[in-house]
Amino acid sequence: MATLLRAAALIPGGDAPLEMPGRVLIRDGVTAATGSAAEQPADETLDLGDTVLLPGFVNAHQHGRGLSQALLGYHDDRLEAWGNRRRKRGAPDPFPLVRLAALRMIASGVTATLHANWSYGGDLAGELDATLRGYDEAGMRAAVMIGVADRGALVYPGAADEAAFLAGLDPALRELAAMLTRHPFPGSAAGAVAIFDQLAARWSGHPRLSLGFGPAGPQWVSDALFAETAAAAQARGVPLHFHLLESPAQARACAALYPEGTMRRLAALGVLDGNASAAHGVFLGADDMALMAEHGTTLVANPGSNLRLGCGVPDYAAIRAAGVPIALGGDDCELNDDRDPWGELRLLCTLAGSRATASPPAPSASARLAIATEAGARVLGLDGVIGRIAPGFAADIVALDPRPAAAPWCDPDMPLPDLLMARASGRDVRMTMVGGRVLYRDGAFPHCDLSDAEAEAVEAARGARRHPTRDPALVEALGRALLAAYDA
Repeated sequence: MATLLRAAALIPGGDAPLEMPGRVLIRDGVTAATGSAAEQPADETLDLGDTVLLPGFVNAHQHGRGLSQALLGYHDDRLEAWGNRRRKRGAPDPFPLVRLAALRMIASGVTATLHANWSYGGDLAGELDATLRGYDEAGMRAAVMIGVADRGALVYPGAADEAAFLAGLDPALRELAAMLTRHPFPGSAAGAVAIFDQLAARWSGHPRLSLGFGPAGPQWVSDALFAETAAAAQARGVPLHFHLLESPAQARACAALYPEGTMRRLAALGVLDGNASAAHGVFLGADDMALMAEHGTTLVANPGSNLRLGCGVPDYAAIRAAGVPIALGGDDCELNDDRDPWGELRLLCTLAGSRATASPPAPSASARLAIATEAGARVLGLDGVIGRIAPGFAADIVALDPRPAAAPWCDPDMPLPDLLMARASGRDVRMTMVGGRVLYRDGAFPHCDLSDAEAEAVEAARGARRHPTRDPALVEALGRALLAAYDA
């Protein structure tokens, strides 16, 4: 099957220059040619008018929450109180929520994602199978991480003493807290591997979906479990992805747990070998950055989430200067709560150039595109497979209408890539294609009804609005007690 795309321009990615007009020939889901070489007989031709063709974006850290915490009634707060509020909820069916999250990303030009460790507290293998089905039905590319954790479910070790914390609570609150001292993830590498093997038996060989391992983060994972899980990921050649130094409380915990430095300990455990990546990194030190750069460990930035949840701003200028690869994530908590990767990319790149007077300039247009595409492809283990529009790469392609970005007028001297990076948004996407298949065009999903998907996600959320045994007021009080303990 051959498809010819015709557009006004093509931004291929990498170091390739802007092409005008934009022409892409796709054979069996793979880019076969661009430019004049693409003008060959094809089974179908898609005339995309004045649009610009770009590689699909990669959201390299999110959790498949199709309805945001704001829509679920949870206002922004410091990370630990915000995360604790989810304990009010029951366990919904993940499938409609993940599918809706995927559709929202597709409509904004995201063609691939890393689904970080997540559980609603039900059967994890069943939840992950439903998660994979959600991405499969939406049609996007996804690498789904299997979470592991064995400590700190209630209180971060090193930041506060759990026994003292429990002893200081009122009896009713102590009873609730005592039920929350275990993670919903396997507490052993063997348990995570068993789930991996169970899911791989069903999903192995899928052209768009893959699995990896997701240790929750250093304060939640012991040395032995981290090392064993990393070894399992390396033996299978799959990604390892974890949260890292996200909040002030996590930074204090890790300072106590790893006096030699968090990344130095993880490097010694072999965690940074293979295809490892970490999300957030708000409190990375210079030695942490140097070790990440040395090992090629990618930092997935989630700038909007870090600001909204009281974590602060990573020193992106220093991170870039150290040579740490940076990819883009949304964390289901973008600054505008809208699943739009363009706004998050602009926020990241603005922060990356403004930390100090000696900082490097903000990333160029080509560097920004690489953050949103090629860097994320590496996180998913798809380096050289997606991230560019070039012969041999999968045809994961977005068509963007540049007219809203150029309105009401744009100086002809402004380069088109710079204009789009400065002003484009997910609302300007006119077509999204994954593996040569059109998933979204002109506001509609040819293979899915968005209204039905939204209704099913809302039904799932309503059904789990209240946990069957937990008093919402007690859950809220527990969150405030956690913050007080960390502040103390």
